[in-house]
Amino acid sequence: MHRFLTLLCLLCAAACTMPAAALSMDVSGNTAGSPVIVTCDQEAFFVFQENSGTPVFAQGTTVRYVPHTTGALSIAATAGGATVAESVAISAGGSGGNGGDGGEDETYQDVVLPAGNVTVTAANSGTTYTVNRRTALGALDASGVSYTVDDGWYDQYGTLYITAINGRTNEGASGWMYQVNGVSPSVGANVKTVQNGDRVVFYWSESMSSTPATSDNAIWLKVVYGSGSDSGDADTTADYANAFGPATAATIPVGLPEGVTTAVVGGKTRISVNLNAAHDGERVTVKGDRIIIERPGLLLTVMTGDITERDGIATGFIRSVTARLTPIPGAISGIGEVGGTLDLSLNGIPALGDITVTYAPDLSTEERSAIFALCAPERATVTCTACVMNVGMNGLVNEEDIASATVRMTISPAWVEAHGGAGAVRIVHIADDGTVEILETGMVGIDEKGNLIFEALSPNGLSIFAMVSLGDAARSASTTPMPTTAATGISPSTTAPAQAPLGWAAAIAGALIGGGICLNRRKEG
Repeated sequence: MHRFLTLLCLLCAAACTMPAAALSMDVSGNTAGSPVIVTCDQEAFFVFQENSGTPVFAQGTTVRYVPHTTGALSIAATAGGATVAESVAISAGGSGGNGGDGGEDETYQDVVLPAGNVTVTAANSGTTYTVNRRTALGALDASGVSYTVDDGWYDQYGTLYITAINGRTNEGASGWMYQVNGVSPSVGANVKTVQNGDRVVFYWSESMSSTPATSDNAIWLKVVYGSGSDSGDADTTADYANAFGPATAATIPVGLPEGVTTAVVGGKTRISVNLNAAHDGERVTVKGDRIIIERPGLLLTVMTGDITERDGIATGFIRSVTARLTPIPGAISGIGEVGGTLDLSLNGIPALGDITVTYAPDLSTEERSAIFALCAPERATVTCTACVMNVGMNGLVNEEDIASATVRMTISPAWVEAHGGAGAVRIVHIADDGTVEILETGMVGIDEKGNLIFEALSPNGLSIFAMVSLGDAARSASTTPMPTTAATGISPSTTAPAQAPLGWAAAIAGALIGGGICLNRRKEG
């Protein structure tokens, strides 16, 4: 403490002997809990001291200091051999540390975080890391302060540990901590993602009981998303088209490709991608906070939110996994080509596993009897089966690996017209134990070949799916007109069905209207 006071005295003494014109300083703000903003005409070294207490240091052209108590705040700035000093009387604030009543935005410095990454070099090892800009560490970096990090815990936890900010270095039990929206995260600042509008505070802590409000040095930041080449915000497989197209065989492997591994660390699953690994017949892409795995018939998206890169290895903790499977199409005699897609929400990534999809023209006698029994209370009946999609799994288990599945099946408009119209079509799920479910089904689009796309959510995973038409009793549900867009699987959440225009689509609509074009969307009704 005596050394700090001596330094302050020397700075003040030097200020008396230097010409005032050599360095100018403007000071605004005098309220406890709100920032005091100090600006010099050149980059300077600042010393702040409240009521002759512990000095706090900063460097820059414009700096902010938030006094936490009333009294005298001494400010000294040194640059180019010149020093200026000023004392500010700090009065009581209206509502504490965050300013309140409109003062909050004055306390927090806006930091603009575009999409992409920033490189950080660990002071202890000299190793350079790639860090997502939209993290707490990215916000600190964007604020312009100087800081150092240590990577001693990186291999075990993926954390870069902040050891100093603006020259103030951790010592003993004292050091730098941070909060996001008032909460102290349990992960390092380099892996804690932040959203537009989040409040991030880095503050000096004398003990675990310290808070930003009681700290003598805090950096208050407000996240503002900026533009960038890759936002990394979308989180569904629907944002991409599989470059490899549909599967080329009945079996689609869904396991990890070469160079991609997973490990459980601290109760969470960490994924690692060797960016230099060769991939024959597949592709692995790291894009923002996503890892995208593509092969014929499979588009697998792993959301992390905390990807970092070191020595050609990208790593992150898994947040969610989704997969879109596009099986090889089949053909049913008298009907023509049939096919579909499977959108899966997975509980993780199987190291090994595959899904096999085949097609059959009809259900077994036992399966048809089970459906008839289920329909009987509603006085409905199965009038015809278009096709059966048999989904077999190896290395995956419903519920354990597959949380839910969205099934899309395609069929020619001629079959739909001949069997009661779109409102009569249902997708039926037959589980491995023989349980039968008639799924809520809706027509959601027209594919590039002119076939109609029907969709249903299967909450109990995968097994056997059949596209059937039911009797008149099923066609009393709410109705929606025909969709107009020809696409390969249109999500009802993004493209609402609309009346078909004149032309070839109108011809389909006209034919279906005669057979009952009504779409069964009971959940929307």
